[in-house]
Amino acid sequence: MTELCILFADVADSTALFDQYGDDLARAGIANVLNELLEDVHHCSGYLVKTIGDEIMCTFESAKDAIEAAVMMQNRLINRSPDEDIPHIHIRIGLHCGEVIVEKDDVFGDAVNVAARMTSFAKKHQIITNQDTLRHCQANQLPMFRSLGAIEVKGKAKAIEMVEILWQQDKSKLTRVTSTLDIKLPFEQGEIRMNINGKQYRLNVETPHLSIGRADDCDIQVKLLRTSRYHGEFDFKSGNFKYTDNSTNGSWVQQKNTTPVRIHRDSFLLQGEGWIAFGQMDFTEQHKLLHYKVIK
Repeated sequence: MTELCILFADVADSTALFDQYGDDLARAGIANVLNELLEDVHHCSGYLVKTIGDEIMCTFESAKDAIEAAVMMQNRLINRSPDEDIPHIHIRIGLHCGEVIVEKDDVFGDAVNVAARMTSFAKKHQIITNQDTLRHCQANQLPMFRSLGAIEVKGKAKAIEMVEILWQQDKSKLTRVTSTLDIKLPFEQGEIRMNINGKQYRLNVETPHLSIGRADDCDIQVKLLRTSRYHGEFDFKSGNFKYTDNSTNGSWVQQKNTTPVRIHRDSFLLQGEGWIAFGQMDFTEQHKLLHYKVIK
Protein backbone atom coordinates (compact mmCIF):
# COMPACT_ATOMS: atom_id res chain seq x y z
CA MET A 1 0.00 0.00 0.00
CA THR A 2 1.15 3.51 -0.84
CA GLU A 3 -0.10 6.74 0.71
CA LEU A 4 -1.08 9.36 -1.87
CA CYS A 5 -3.41 12.31 -2.22
CA ILE A 6 -6.08 11.66 -4.84
CA LEU A 7 -7.60 14.62 -6.70
CA PHE A 8 -10.56 14.67 -9.07
CA ALA A 9 -11.25 17.78 -11.18
CA ASP A 10 -14.64 17.59 -12.86
CA VAL A 11 -16.24 19.98 -15.34
CA ALA A 12 -19.33 21.46 -13.71
CA ASP A 13 -22.68 21.61 -15.52
CA SER A 14 -21.27 19.87 -18.59
CA THR A 15 -24.75 18.92 -19.84
CA ALA A 16 -25.67 22.59 -20.09
CA LEU A 17 -22.47 23.26 -22.04
CA PHE A 18 -23.39 20.66 -24.65
CA ASP A 19 -26.93 22.05 -24.89
CA GLN A 20 -25.70 25.62 -25.35
CA TYR A 21 -22.69 25.14 -27.62
CA GLY A 22 -23.31 21.81 -29.31
CA ASP A 23 -21.32 18.60 -29.08
CA ASP A 24 -18.26 19.59 -31.11
CA LEU A 25 -17.58 22.98 -29.57
CA ALA A 26 -18.33 21.82 -26.01
CA ARG A 27 -16.18 18.71 -26.36
CA ALA A 28 -13.27 20.71 -27.80
CA GLY A 29 -13.58 23.34 -25.07
CA ILE A 30 -13.59 20.73 -22.30
CA ALA A 31 -10.59 18.92 -23.80
CA ASN A 32 -8.62 22.17 -24.00
CA VAL A 33 -9.42 23.05 -20.39
CA LEU A 34 -8.47 19.63 -19.06
CA ASN A 35 -5.16 19.84 -20.92
CA GLU A 36 -4.48 23.26 -19.41
CA LEU A 37 -5.28 21.97 -15.92
CA LEU A 38 -2.60 19.34 -16.34
CA GLU A 39 -0.03 22.15 -16.46
CA ASP A 40 -1.02 22.99 -12.87
CA VAL A 41 -0.92 19.31 -11.91
CA HIS A 42 2.60 18.89 -13.26
CA HIS A 43 3.73 22.22 -11.77
CA CYS A 44 2.81 20.84 -8.34
CA SER A 45 4.56 17.50 -8.94
CA GLY A 46 1.31 15.66 -9.62
CA TYR A 47 0.63 12.75 -11.94
CA LEU A 48 -2.33 12.19 -14.27
CA VAL A 49 -3.81 8.75 -13.66
CA LYS A 50 -6.59 8.95 -16.25
CA THR A 51 -9.22 11.08 -17.92
CA ILE A 52 -12.79 9.94 -17.34
CA GLY A 53 -15.11 11.77 -19.73
CA ASP A 54 -15.02 15.40 -18.57
CA GLU A 55 -13.01 14.64 -15.43
CA ILE A 56 -9.35 14.06 -14.61
CA MET A 57 -8.02 11.89 -11.81
CA CYS A 58 -4.58 12.78 -10.45
CA THR A 59 -2.27 11.77 -7.63
CA PHE A 60 0.10 13.80 -5.46
CA GLU A 61 2.62 12.75 -2.87
CA SER A 62 1.43 15.40 -0.40
CA ALA A 63 -1.77 17.15 0.58
CA LYS A 64 0.05 20.49 0.27
CA ASP A 65 0.84 19.87 -3.40
CA ALA A 66 -2.69 18.68 -4.16
CA ILE A 67 -4.30 21.71 -2.53
CA GLU A 68 -1.90 24.07 -4.27
CA ALA A 69 -2.72 22.47 -7.63
CA ALA A 70 -6.47 22.71 -6.93
CA VAL A 71 -6.20 26.42 -6.12
CA MET A 72 -4.11 27.04 -9.25
CA MET A 73 -6.73 25.26 -11.37
CA GLN A 74 -9.58 27.35 -10.01
CA ASN A 75 -7.62 30.58 -10.38
CA ARG A 76 -6.69 29.67 -13.95
CA LEU A 77 -10.32 29.32 -15.01
CA ILE A 78 -11.75 32.21 -13.00
CA ASN A 79 -9.22 34.57 -14.60
CA ARG A 80 -10.11 33.60 -18.15
CA SER A 81 -11.44 36.39 -20.35
CA PRO A 82 -15.07 35.75 -21.38
CA ASP A 83 -15.68 34.89 -25.04
CA GLU A 84 -19.16 34.36 -26.46
CA ASP A 85 -17.90 31.82 -29.00
CA ILE A 86 -15.92 29.71 -26.52
CA PRO A 87 -17.58 27.81 -23.65
CA HIS A 88 -16.81 29.37 -20.28
CA ILE A 89 -15.96 26.24 -18.34
CA HIS A 90 -15.94 25.87 -14.56
CA ILE A 91 -14.77 22.94 -12.47
CA ARG A 92 -15.42 21.35 -9.12
CA ILE A 93 -12.64 19.58 -7.25
CA GLY A 94 -12.53 16.90 -4.57
CA LEU A 95 -9.46 15.41 -2.93
CA HIS A 96 -8.49 13.00 -0.16
CA CYS A 97 -5.25 11.57 1.24
CA GLY A 98 -4.95 7.91 2.18
CA GLU A 99 -3.55 4.51 1.33
CA VAL A 100 -4.02 3.22 -2.22
CA ILE A 101 -3.05 0.27 -4.38
CA VAL A 102 -1.02 1.21 -7.46
CA GLU A 103 -1.31 -1.25 -10.35
CA LYS A 104 0.40 -0.40 -13.63
CA ASP A 105 -1.07 2.97 -14.64
CA ASP A 106 -4.09 2.96 -12.33
CA VAL A 107 -4.82 3.54 -8.65
CA PHE A 108 -7.39 1.77 -6.50
CA GLY A 109 -8.53 1.73 -2.91
CA ASP A 110 -10.56 3.40 -0.22
CA ALA A 111 -8.84 6.78 -0.66
CA VAL A 112 -9.96 6.90 -4.30
CA ASN A 113 -13.55 6.24 -3.28
CA VAL A 114 -13.46 8.94 -0.60
CA ALA A 115 -11.92 11.46 -3.03
CA ALA A 116 -14.68 10.70 -5.54
CA ARG A 117 -17.24 11.19 -2.78
CA MET A 118 -15.75 14.58 -1.92
CA THR A 119 -16.04 15.57 -5.58
CA SER A 120 -19.69 14.56 -5.69
CA PHE A 121 -20.45 17.13 -2.99
CA ALA A 122 -18.55 19.94 -4.70
CA LYS A 123 -20.26 22.61 -6.77
CA LYS A 124 -18.60 24.73 -9.44
CA HIS A 125 -15.69 26.80 -8.13
CA GLN A 126 -15.49 24.63 -4.99
CA ILE A 127 -12.63 22.55 -3.62
CA ILE A 128 -13.90 19.95 -1.15
CA THR A 129 -11.78 17.77 1.11
CA ASN A 130 -11.93 16.67 4.74
CA GLN A 131 -10.37 16.99 8.16
CA ASP A 132 -8.25 13.85 7.73
CA THR A 133 -6.60 15.33 4.64
CA LEU A 134 -5.83 18.63 6.38
CA ARG A 135 -4.09 16.70 9.15
CA HIS A 136 -1.45 15.84 6.55
CA CYS A 137 -0.56 19.55 6.30
CA GLN A 138 1.90 21.25 8.59
CA ALA A 139 0.65 24.24 10.55
CA ASN A 140 2.13 26.80 8.14
CA GLN A 141 0.63 24.92 5.18
CA LEU A 142 -2.99 25.00 6.33
CA PRO A 143 -5.18 26.76 3.75
CA MET A 144 -8.26 28.82 4.42
CA PHE A 145 -11.17 26.45 4.98
CA ARG A 146 -14.56 26.03 6.62
CA SER A 147 -16.45 23.02 7.89
CA LEU A 148 -19.37 21.60 5.93
CA GLY A 149 -20.32 19.06 8.58
CA ALA A 150 -19.95 15.30 8.88
CA ILE A 151 -21.14 12.80 6.27
CA GLU A 152 -21.40 9.03 6.16
CA VAL A 153 -19.24 7.36 3.50
CA LYS A 154 -19.85 3.78 2.45
CA GLY A 155 -17.23 1.47 3.90
CA LYS A 156 -16.10 3.95 6.58
CA ALA A 157 -16.91 3.14 10.20
CA LYS A 158 -16.90 6.79 11.27
CA ALA A 159 -18.41 9.86 9.67
CA ILE A 160 -16.02 12.11 7.73
CA GLU A 161 -15.83 15.83 8.49
CA MET A 162 -15.98 17.61 5.13
CA VAL A 163 -14.30 20.98 4.63
CA GLU A 164 -14.29 23.48 1.80
CA ILE A 165 -11.01 25.10 0.81
CA LEU A 166 -11.73 28.82 0.54
CA TRP A 167 -9.33 29.77 -2.19
CA GLN A 168 -8.55 33.23 -3.55
CA GLN A 169 -6.07 34.70 -5.99
CA ASP A 170 -3.70 36.30 -3.48
CA LYS A 171 -2.53 33.32 -1.46
CA SER A 172 -0.62 35.60 0.91
CA LYS A 173 -3.99 36.75 2.23
CA LEU A 174 -5.53 33.37 2.96
CA THR A 175 -7.31 33.27 6.31
CA ARG A 176 -7.64 30.01 8.20
CA VAL A 177 -11.29 29.50 9.11
CA THR A 178 -12.62 26.47 10.94
CA SER A 179 -15.97 25.37 12.27
CA THR A 180 -15.55 23.17 15.35
CA LEU A 181 -12.45 21.53 13.80
CA ASP A 182 -9.36 21.03 15.90
CA ILE A 183 -6.40 20.69 13.54
CA LYS A 184 -3.57 19.83 15.89
CA LEU A 185 -0.66 22.21 15.54
CA PRO A 186 2.95 21.26 16.26
CA PHE A 187 3.17 23.23 19.50
CA GLU A 188 1.61 22.38 22.83
CA GLN A 189 3.31 25.08 24.84
CA GLY A 190 2.67 28.65 23.91
CA GLU A 191 0.14 31.36 24.49
CA ILE A 192 -1.93 34.01 22.85
CA ARG A 193 -1.62 37.51 24.26
CA MET A 194 -4.62 39.79 23.98
CA ASN A 195 -5.40 43.36 24.88
CA ILE A 196 -8.50 45.54 24.63
CA ASN A 197 -9.11 49.03 25.98
CA GLY A 198 -5.77 49.03 27.77
CA LYS A 199 -6.24 45.70 29.58
CA GLN A 200 -4.01 42.66 28.98
CA TYR A 201 -5.05 38.98 28.89
CA ARG A 202 -3.25 35.69 28.23
CA LEU A 203 -4.58 32.35 27.02
CA ASN A 204 -2.31 29.35 27.65
CA VAL A 205 -2.15 25.90 29.23
CA GLU A 206 -2.61 27.44 32.68
CA THR A 207 -5.52 29.64 31.57
CA PRO A 208 -7.12 27.62 28.76
CA HIS A 209 -10.50 29.41 28.68
CA LEU A 210 -11.63 33.04 28.67
CA SER A 211 -15.13 34.38 28.06
CA ILE A 212 -15.89 37.78 26.57
CA GLY A 213 -19.03 39.93 26.58
CA ARG A 214 -21.01 42.62 28.41
CA ALA A 215 -21.94 40.43 31.39
CA ASP A 216 -20.21 41.17 34.69
CA ASP A 217 -19.06 37.57 35.07
CA CYS A 218 -17.23 37.49 31.72
CA ASP A 219 -13.45 37.20 31.97
CA ILE A 220 -13.05 39.95 29.35
CA GLN A 221 -15.70 42.64 29.63
CA VAL A 222 -16.62 44.62 26.52
CA LYS A 223 -19.22 47.33 27.13
CA LEU A 224 -20.29 48.02 23.55
CA LEU A 225 -23.83 48.62 22.31
CA ARG A 226 -23.96 45.75 19.80
CA THR A 227 -22.04 43.29 21.96
CA SER A 228 -23.97 40.39 23.51
CA ARG A 229 -23.88 39.65 27.24
CA TYR A 230 -21.99 36.43 26.51
CA HIS A 231 -20.51 37.30 23.14
CA GLY A 232 -17.82 34.66 22.72
CA GLU A 233 -15.14 32.40 24.15
CA PHE A 234 -11.42 31.85 23.70
CA ASP A 235 -10.06 28.33 24.17
CA PHE A 236 -6.64 26.70 24.13
CA LYS A 237 -6.88 22.98 23.38
CA SER A 238 -4.60 20.45 21.69
CA GLY A 239 -2.25 23.16 20.51
CA ASN A 240 -5.03 25.31 19.02
CA PHE A 241 -6.06 28.83 19.95
CA LYS A 242 -9.70 29.11 19.00
CA TYR A 243 -12.29 31.89 19.21
CA THR A 244 -15.97 30.89 19.23
CA ASP A 245 -18.71 33.45 18.61
CA ASN A 246 -21.97 32.91 20.55
CA SER A 247 -23.50 36.32 19.87
CA THR A 248 -26.54 37.79 18.20
CA ASN A 249 -24.69 40.16 15.86
CA GLY A 250 -21.49 38.23 15.23
CA SER A 251 -17.78 39.03 15.34
CA TRP A 252 -15.27 40.06 12.68
CA VAL A 253 -11.73 38.70 12.75
CA GLN A 254 -9.01 40.44 10.77
CA GLN A 255 -5.74 38.56 10.76
CA LYS A 256 -2.74 40.67 9.85
CA ASN A 257 -2.59 41.49 6.13
CA THR A 258 -6.00 39.95 5.42
CA THR A 259 -9.54 41.17 4.90
CA PRO A 260 -12.00 40.76 7.82
CA VAL A 261 -13.97 37.52 8.11
CA ARG A 262 -17.37 37.43 9.83
CA ILE A 263 -17.81 34.70 12.44
CA HIS A 264 -21.36 34.11 13.68
CA ARG A 265 -22.01 31.24 16.09
CA ASP A 266 -19.01 29.50 14.64
CA SER A 267 -15.34 29.05 15.49
CA PHE A 268 -12.13 30.55 14.18
CA LEU A 269 -8.58 29.20 14.53
CA LEU A 270 -6.38 32.11 15.61
CA GLN A 271 -2.84 32.24 14.28
CA GLY A 272 -0.27 34.95 13.94
CA GLU A 273 -1.54 38.41 14.83
CA GLY A 274 -4.82 40.22 14.31
CA TRP A 275 -7.81 42.10 15.63
CA ILE A 276 -11.38 41.18 16.54
CA ALA A 277 -14.37 43.54 16.29
CA PHE A 278 -17.50 42.66 18.24
CA GLY A 279 -21.06 43.28 17.05
CA GLN A 280 -20.20 45.23 13.91
CA MET A 281 -17.42 45.41 11.32
CA ASP A 282 -15.75 48.61 12.44
CA PHE A 283 -11.95 48.58 12.69
CA THR A 284 -11.53 52.37 12.89
CA GLU A 285 -11.64 52.76 16.69
CA GLN A 286 -8.70 50.81 18.10
CA HIS A 287 -9.87 50.95 21.73
CA LYS A 288 -12.98 48.92 20.78
CA LEU A 289 -10.95 46.16 19.13
CA LEU A 290 -9.31 43.16 20.74
CA HIS A 291 -5.74 42.77 19.52
CA TYR A 292 -4.19 39.30 19.73
CA LYS A 293 -0.81 37.80 19.01
CA VAL A 294 0.16 34.12 19.14
CA ILE A 295 3.47 33.50 20.90
CA LYS A 296 5.05 30.11 20.18
